[in-house]
Amino acid sequence: MLDAFELLVVDGGERAATFDAVAAAAGVSKGGLLYHFPSREALVDGLIERLTGLVDDDVARMTAAPDGPVDYFIRTSSPAPVLAEAPFDRCITAVANLATSGRWPRAVDALTAMQERWYDVVLAAVGDPAVARVVSLVSDGLYFTPGQFATAGTGRPDSPRAAIDEVVAVLQRLAAPR
Repeated sequence: MLDAFELLVVDGGERAATFDAVAAAAGVSKGGLLYHFPSREALVDGLIERLTGLVDDDVARMTAAPDGPVDYFIRTSSPAPVLAEAPFDRCITAVANLATSGRWPRAVDALTAMQERWYDVVLAAVGDPAVARVVSLVSDGLYFTPGQFATAGTGRPDSPRAAIDEVVAVLQRLAAPR
């Protein structure tokens, strides 16, 4: 049921995710949906709890990444091309859609907490607040820039991997102790 709500919010926005639409997409009766999620708030809270759990998992992977948190953070900052196949990106997108509606301050708070957690891990790794902020901004730029690594002929790198390697190398130099 929560998957159906999430997908409807991603695909059509909050207004498309009515109780009738969620129940139909989940293959349950409206009464069955209301039994588990008695209000719109309960659905939103469920989605925010899901995001919090996914962030917990991501922060653990980021902290333990063999090449360090900066490398991990930048390499995982491009969203998957197909959101249906990427639970974390899909959840972020759904919560962001709820946040932009202006009706769900908890969604804004959840996204802010997510970014703060990532920043804290990067800060612990690099030791400099300004560098940690630059890494965070680069991550945001990668996440929110569609097609950021186009093919040859546009003056951009030929290989997305090479381009990410270059970005990581620049940020690692910036973070290196002087």
